[in-house]
Amino acid sequence: MVTLILSCIGFVSAITAEPDPIDYNSINNSNYDTARNITSPGMYYLTENISNTNGIIISSDNVTLDGQGYFLNITGDYGIFSDTHTNITVKNVKINSTLYSGIVFENINFTTVENNTINTSSLSSLWGSGYNFTVVNNSMSSGFGGNYGLEQLTTYKVVGNTINGKPIYFYKNEENIGEIPSDASQIIISNCTNGQIKNLTLDENAVVIYIGDSSEITVENCTIKPNIYHDWDIYLMNSENCNISGNTFSTSESTEFAVIISYYSNNITISKNTLNGMQKGFSLYGITNSRIFGNTFENVYSVAIGGYGISEVYVYTNNFINSTRMDVENITFNSPANVSYLYNGTTYSGIAGNYWNDYSEPEAIINNGIWSIPYAVTDLINDSYPLVKEKPEDGKIHLTQSDFDSETGYIINKSGTYVLDENITCAMGIGINANDVIINGWGHCLVRTGLEGSAGIYILDGTNENIDIKHILLKNWTVGLSAPYNFMEHPNSDISNMVVSDCKFECNNIGVVSIGSENTKIDSCEFINNTNEGPLPLGAGMLIQDSNANITNCTFEYNERGTFLEGIDVTIDSCNFINNTNGLIPAMLHNGTVTCCKFENNDYGITTSDFAIVKIDVQENTISQNNFIENDCGLYLGGINNRVYLNIFENNSQNINSISLFGNYFQSPEVTYEYEGETYKGRLGNYYGEELGTSNAGIFDKPYGIEGMLFRK
Repeated sequence: MVTLILSCIGFVSAITAEPDPIDYNSINNSNYDTARNITSPGMYYLTENISNTNGIIISSDNVTLDGQGYFLNITGDYGIFSDTHTNITVKNVKINSTLYSGIVFENINFTTVENNTINTSSLSSLWGSGYNFTVVNNSMSSGFGGNYGLEQLTTYKVVGNTINGKPIYFYKNEENIGEIPSDASQIIISNCTNGQIKNLTLDENAVVIYIGDSSEITVENCTIKPNIYHDWDIYLMNSENCNISGNTFSTSESTEFAVIISYYSNNITISKNTLNGMQKGFSLYGITNSRIFGNTFENVYSVAIGGYGISEVYVYTNNFINSTRMDVENITFNSPANVSYLYNGTTYSGIAGNYWNDYSEPEAIINNGIWSIPYAVTDLINDSYPLVKEKPEDGKIHLTQSDFDSETGYIINKSGTYVLDENITCAMGIGINANDVIINGWGHCLVRTGLEGSAGIYILDGTNENIDIKHILLKNWTVGLSAPYNFMEHPNSDISNMVVSDCKFECNNIGVVSIGSENTKIDSCEFINNTNEGPLPLGAGMLIQDSNANITNCTFEYNERGTFLEGIDVTIDSCNFINNTNGLIPAMLHNGTVTCCKFENNDYGITTSDFAIVKIDVQENTISQNNFIENDCGLYLGGINNRVYLNIFENNSQNINSISLFGNYFQSPEVTYEYEGETYKGRLGNYYGEELGTSNAGIFDKPYGIEGMLFRK
């Protein structure tokens, strides 16, 4: 019995010792040049480590390649490649590919890549596209990439894979996926909601973040610096309500692609990110209703923002530093509504553009931290509200509130150009104690907070030449501009060549005082509501006691006195005097000229006396080509040898009242003039709003009566 059993055992043993030979479809170094192109279905195996320039090509459906733990060392394009096939499996291969991806599958359906080790210096260790892709337990040195889309990715299974030991996290068809773990190497999100990628360092050789067909995904406070050359850092595809904020983008290798690419996404916020040292910033295509703000683009040397098909995208409060080239259409480079922005330590609110470090408009002024002249972003797009980041290094002395002493204000002791970068309130204003000084208010206000008797801008005693004051509002001062400062004592000052232009003097006792100056020019200024409510009884837009002064294109409105004018050789031209008590008072004026001005709705248009202090030393002045409209009295004239001609008087309660009837001339010197195509020579008077007899060569034959005396018109 025992012997039978042993005999049986021995018989069986003899049969199994000689099995039929098995065809492994083996791939080894000796047959590699032909065997590496797999053209038939079946099982294929590596039977040893292989080193070659060329990789394995799978040119058939229904193929399984099992590396059995052997190495495939490839120095050419790909480790393993297949295009447009079905049911491919690659497993247990250790791939080293020095030139391109380890495995590339294009349009491969029902694919499995499992338990492989893939090392490559390329963007992706595994690159694929197609449906029903299973990627399990692979160890890679770079990312998993492909032509992702919703229909494809939602058929994928991606689990247990790592890049350099750090997990790849893959999410599909999930709501409220929550916060991504901190050890992530690559994150792929498809058809999901409510995820947070926060406080991560993403520096693997990969497209480290892919967000497709998802909503409410946040990428926040991450350091993103993958070493990739042929792709982007972040894909954002066909998604909405996503936020990429507070991240730092940089590169360890120069890349020719943007750090963010987004297609067909809506309501996207990209804010407060830092980009430094890459070729491109953001590439946007078909993006709608989105905001890009608070980012810093530094040394982005090709295109900071590019794209097309964009609508309702606003770019504002960004810093563009050596990164000003754009390739965009239909982007608005300012905020859609008021936003807060910082300038020189002060927070402002308003429509804001962006900071451009190459902004260079020498005539631009600063208004609350915004340049007045737009920045040309492209040939067709402007930033209309370019920001001033800090006091410009432009050779000018930029003044802000912090530069003003609470008691003494600010004293100018050296030549130069001084500009106001913001509105200033102070007890004392700006004192000038130097020659060749320009003060440019850049449209800002200098407003008094207290200290009656103070002046907004004042010239100290001494010799001061070449003073230029422009673009400033002086308000609530005893004297808005005083030349010299202590004018009530008539100091021994010598002020020459002072120019005041495009300024506004409002609610002062006196807007401008200039006494004893030479060659003063006041042009295109406004004097509004300067009255005697204060320490000075005068109340006037201007008090001028100069020689060779020239006042042009100014407006005087709602003042106690528009201009109190004294001096020699003073010209006032093309000015408007409206709604003043007294418009112009040429008291103690010699050889002056008043031409082409409008006097409307004043108590007195021009009067040689303000009835508080009567001064009739008005000699050899010319009042010509002015309009006197709806004043109580158009012209109240004293003095001698003054000429009044070619003026228009209409609808005044009284056109002219002269207190010196025999000393003045209400007609021109003999002139040559044209009337109805004919040339005449004669003396011309004024027009008084009524017909005075018959016209003869443009002159009525009846005189116009002034206080019972007759003067021919």
